[in-house]
Amino acid sequence: MTGAPSGPPSSLRARKKTLTRDTIEDTALRHFLDRGYDRARIEDICADSMVSQRTFFRYFTSKEDLVLGRLRAHLAQARQLFETRPAHEPFDETLRVVITQVVQDYLTEPDREVTRLRLVTTTPALETGLLQVFAGFERLVRDFAAVRMEIAPDSRQARLLAASVVAAFRVGLEMWIDNPGGLELAGLIAGNVDVVGQGLYGNHEAGL
Repeated sequence: MTGAPSGPPSSLRARKKTLTRDTIEDTALRHFLDRGYDRARIEDICADSMVSQRTFFRYFTSKEDLVLGRLRAHLAQARQLFETRPAHEPFDETLRVVITQVVQDYLTEPDREVTRLRLVTTTPALETGLLQVFAGFERLVRDFAAVRMEIAPDSRQARLLAASVVAAFRVGLEMWIDNPGGLELAGLIAGNVDVVGQGLYGNHEAGL
């Protein structure tokens, strides 16, 4: 909008919006864990957050969006990161950079993100959404690996590599949930990728 103020006032508005969103998220996740995801009501979340339902829907389209929206945003972020990495960069190095940058969001508010992950992994109504995120990440890794490593996206190597990366990511998150604050998440996931990826990066000449 023309004539809108710039500088500190704009930053203040942005901080207020972030605070409102975070308050709604934190309150909702607590309600979901205490009362059960299906039984928790948006009107109760709004009351405890001291916002109107209209404000709630300004930030989230539904309860599911509140829980899974951030995870879906991670997928979009990963896609953008893959697309902008240097073409000459080795695939495993690109993968490490992408993982490191994506997991930074988990580390900004680790307690909230541990709560979110515990919720989605123990709530049947949310597990499908999480599986869809992982499936999207697997397709993303497979397509990127095919281009970078000059192999067919439906080849055994591309399929196994993508599946192993997703498994490494998922197991890393599970280990982090089990020991929040005690493990360095990016290094943990990258280490898992190194373990499961041994022999997959350069063996397409061997029939993979």
